[in-house]
Amino acid sequence: MESAIDVFAGFNISVATRRNDRGAWVADLDVSRDGKPLLAAWPETTQPEWRTPQEAIRDGIERAQSWFNGEMQHRSGVTFTRGS
Repeated sequence: MESAIDVFAGFNISVATRRNDRGAWVADLDVSRDGKPLLAAWPETTQPEWRTPQEAIRDGIERAQSWFNGEMQHRSGVTFTRGS
């Protein structure tokens, strides 16, 4: 199991990898600000499945960033980018 932390739009994105029932790597996400979780649970992806934990980490970070951009743009018309 590998893990990584990224900071995006003031939130900490924590990604831990694990193997699913089929042996593929998937990412488990925890996103928080000031120690408070953003969502109780992030939806799991069913496809694609990753061959390496590094690919699963990248997917998890990109999935969280994409969610932020979609959610924030929907609410305010603003798209966040790294460093915002």
